Order: sequence, then C-alpha cells, then structure tokens
Amino acid sequence: MRILVTGGAGFIGSALIRLCLKSTDHQILNLDKLTYASDLRSLDEVLPNPRYGFAEGDICDRGLVTRLFEEYQPDAVMHLAAESHVDRSIDGPSACIETNIVGT
Repeated sequence: MRILVTGGAGFIGSALIRLCLKSTDHQILNLDKLTYASDLRSLDEVLPNPRYGFAEGDICDRGLVTRLFEEYQPDAVMHLAAESHVDRSIDGPSACIETNIVGT
C-alpha cells in the first residue's frame, strides 16, 4: 500500500511514519511544509529506508499536491498537517484557517 502522510515531520506524523515503516511493508510519502512544529531529525532512522520518501511543500499548493497524487498514486492519505498551537491561532488566525480549512 502507498500512503501519503501530510504533516509527517510533526510529532504525531513522524511517530506514525516510524511505526508504519517498522511494522508494515507500506510505502510512505511524507509531505511537510517544515514549519515551527516540524522536526526532520525525528525521521533520521527512516531516511535510509527505500520505502520512505519526502516532499517539502504546502498542502495549500494545489499544483504540488496534484503532481504528488499523479506521480505517487497513493492508496490512502493520512492527513495530519495542521496549525494546532492555540497561541499562534490567536495571534495569526489566517494561517490556521489557510492550513486547517482551505488546505484540507
């Protein structure tokens, strides 16, 4: 199975990717914007895995997402990309709306 994981460099996404690659034979493509909540170091252990791929980008970039769907042809999407810090949503609600609603 091919799975596209959005927000895969975040806390939950990286844990999910590590678990999937350790306990299944699924292929994972990680799409992440690499914002304040991302940490690629949490995926260091999966980098040499040939079933893991990474694409840096924004889920709001329709052209990029369309291209990834066409090239990767995922069987499933695990959508974990989100602006989830409450303080940031108060200070800058437009980013939350853009990612959490428009991007979704």
